[in-house]
Amino acid sequence: MLRAMIAGGCGALLAACGGDELDPFAVSRDSEQRQTVPPPAAAAPDSESEPEVAAQAAGQAQVDQQTQRQTEAEQAQASAEQTPLPEPLVYIVPSPAQQGHAVMILIHAPGAAGAAVAWANETHTLIQEEDRFMGFFGIDANAPPGPQALGVAVWGPNDQQLLWQETLIEVEAVEWTTDDIQIDGANAALLDPAVRAADDAARLPYQTELTPQRHWLGVFDPPSEAAITALYGEQRSFNGGPISEYHTGIDFGGESGTPIAAANSGVVSWAGRTERRGNGLIIDHGAGVFSGYYHLSEVLQTAGNVVEQGALIARMGATGLATGPHLHWEVVVRGVTVNPLPWLRILEYPDPHQELNPANAIAATNLAAG
Repeated sequence: MLRAMIAGGCGALLAACGGDELDPFAVSRDSEQRQTVPPPAAAAPDSESEPEVAAQAAGQAQVDQQTQRQTEAEQAQASAEQTPLPEPLVYIVPSPAQQGHAVMILIHAPGAAGAAVAWANETHTLIQEEDRFMGFFGIDANAPPGPQALGVAVWGPNDQQLLWQETLIEVEAVEWTTDDIQIDGANAALLDPAVRAADDAARLPYQTELTPQRHWLGVFDPPSEAAITALYGEQRSFNGGPISEYHTGIDFGGESGTPIAAANSGVVSWAGRTERRGNGLIIDHGAGVFSGYYHLSEVLQTAGNVVEQGALIARMGATGLATGPHLHWEVVVRGVTVNPLPWLRILEYPDPHQELNPANAIAATNLAAG
């Protein structure tokens, strides 16, 4: 099933190659057909036609040189096509993964043209930086623990399939804290599930599109110097009711008007207001990674603005569903909110340029070689 998803998502790029690849003599026959028959030796020109004949000889020499260069280029291309590329190596970091964390998939594949993965019933294209393909994926805080199927495909410059692997990502459970929050007055109406659904739907398109370049550089910075007042993953109930959701980010408590900075470099994908989140802003950091800033008193950027890490983007407030001035900050990976803390810690940050030990690559059978 995973293989069918990849094939459907990537089309002919993952199809088995036919034609000359199945004919071991195709290259030699093609080379024979391209051999140039040498022109007959030219007769010595007489004195009257010497300039004309010389010009013809020079023109023929130029044609011969062009033909030779073309033949050499075609032979070099044929040789490159016959040289097998090294088998790609796939790494899952971290492994096993935890609920609420981001997973980084790195593929070391020199000479490959593309890569994709099938995971959670979706097919995702990976971005390329030099000899590596990478993808970042979020695991929901309440995702069921246990193994999750993962399919990985890599193809070469001539659409030949270099790798197909099926493996499992083990998801470990996390013991989240539980918090009961008292909401009254006008804010009580914002607890309506329909309000929350409308809020999510309004922001979703701006934190799911894949920008095929990475804008962020290194570890993220906290967007505020204020104290952290609530952590990601808290299982929340309201006014003594059942648990209905979890906290999707980190809260920084402070005074209204406190400056808010961009956690890392990127492009503002959305700046606006929803009933529940109040004034907000989303930054696209590229490669499927976004950060969100909510309950703001003032938004200082507009959609399309390029922002550098540390740039002033907004001011803290209490708009939307808020019991007091604070910043609700999120990290979103492929549309899934994840724990922002690892993105602030150099030892946990998903570094796409980390050194890779081949011994840690997935030890799964390459089904494309079968």
